Amino acid sequence: MAELQIGQNQPPTHHGGLENLDAEYSYWIEDYEGLIPHDLQGTFFRNGPGRQKIGGNPYGHWFDGDGMVCAFTFKEGKVHFKNAYVRTPKYLQETAEQTIKYRGFGTQVPGGFLSNVGKMPANPANTNIMYHAGKLFALNEGGHPWEVSPTNLNTVGEYDFDGDLARSQVFSAHGRIHQATGDYINFGAGVSGMTLKGPQACLNLYRINPAGKMVNQTQVPLDNFPFCHDFAITDKHALFFIGSIVFGGMGSVMLGLKTISDGIVYNPKINMQILAVDLDTFTVSRTFDTNEHGSLIHFGNAFQRGEEIIVDGMFQTGFAANSTLVDVFNPESRFSGGYYNRYFLNMTNGQMRTERVNDVESEFPTFNTKLTGQESSVCYTACSVDNGANGFFNAIQRVDFDGHCDLLTLPPGHYGSEPLFAPATGATKEDDGYLLEVVYNAYSHKSELLVLRADNIHDVICKLPLNHHLPHQFHGHFTPEVFC
Repeated sequence: MAELQIGQNQPPTHHGGLENLDAEYSYWIEDYEGLIPHDLQGTFFRNGPGRQKIGGNPYGHWFDGDGMVCAFTFKEGKVHFKNAYVRTPKYLQETAEQTIKYRGFGTQVPGGFLSNVGKMPANPANTNIMYHAGKLFALNEGGHPWEVSPTNLNTVGEYDFDGDLARSQVFSAHGRIHQATGDYINFGAGVSGMTLKGPQACLNLYRINPAGKMVNQTQVPLDNFPFCHDFAITDKHALFFIGSIVFGGMGSVMLGLKTISDGIVYNPKINMQILAVDLDTFTVSRTFDTNEHGSLIHFGNAFQRGEEIIVDGMFQTGFAANSTLVDVFNPESRFSGGYYNRYFLNMTNGQMRTERVNDVESEFPTFNTKLTGQESSVCYTACSVDNGANGFFNAIQRVDFDGHCDLLTLPPGHYGSEPLFAPATGATKEDDGYLLEVVYNAYSHKSELLVLRADNIHDVICKLPLNHHLPHQFHGHFTPEVFC
């Protein structure tokens, strides 16, 4: 483990939470504070890089760490924890040889361009997790889903929806469940053909029914290759924000001279556009020009009220965060977020307006997913606030639709992650349930799961300490199904 930076007035940094967790565990959490609620039943899955180094050598980007799935299972007032790495070819070969053998988003194989030419980045299955149609998927934008057993987290294998997802197609880490139908809507960046200017960028759109069958897919052409990581849906539309973060220099990537991360830039000359795509036909209903540069990485909920679609998301200008992601062990590194914006899109006259919901630096917005695409009034985000140790997310907030914010700041030296809503059994209200927040304690180099009341995040119901740390992860998913 890296030496913790503790001084008289300086709490330890978040960097210990980037150290590898090589062990895989399965145990009941027995020593905890508070009372585990009996009306919290189900499984909280999380995914993220479990290791940032192999053979003592760091990967070149946080996005390249090998995916490690965790599961907290709530059953009759008890909680079970387990974790396991996704057995991708990258994980297996690099574990066996203890050296970097695959390119990544920002990682090159040692040996210069001859070791990298013509090789596309590996899929580490490390970004998100989704349970749909009885299957648990570990997701990354750079390839196909990886199926994992929800019961024991054993790797089943790469998944292509019975051949409907072509080898050349990628599947985003962020999909949405359409509540009226139970369909799983997702997308992936792609190429739809060649033009005189070169490859034609596009979004591949996918619709998978509740039985797990891909029932629709199509392509939406784009003017450039954007960093499009997430999207939002209403009952009738998918909303894609095509921003100012773009990819370039793919020829140098293919030649092995540069990584994808090297070629990603923030271009203020490219204004952000919003595409409203009809979910039934997968055609663009309207395009909104924002007349400003910017990008949104993650989205809250979206819904239609009258003629307007309302979309929440975390807005930012610039992509300075990429330099932090490249050099995560730099003691000066600071992981930053965006700002909570709300967009009003008039589907009749094409006009739009924007509101700043609040000025708290935020990321990883979540909400009660039972209301995906429907009118909702509560959102939760991870925040970074100045508490003397703000190099990573160190607070969470509950934001009401009217902008009222409740902020819970963690003690200095404690670092949080994406807060996830879990409904109480038999819930009748939107916020009737719990907020699940994994916190890394940099003083002890261990992690714990906090269970908070969703309607009052200051009410900590219980603290569930682990016997070890969990490396900082990205995203999670809660299902009321119990896997243990």
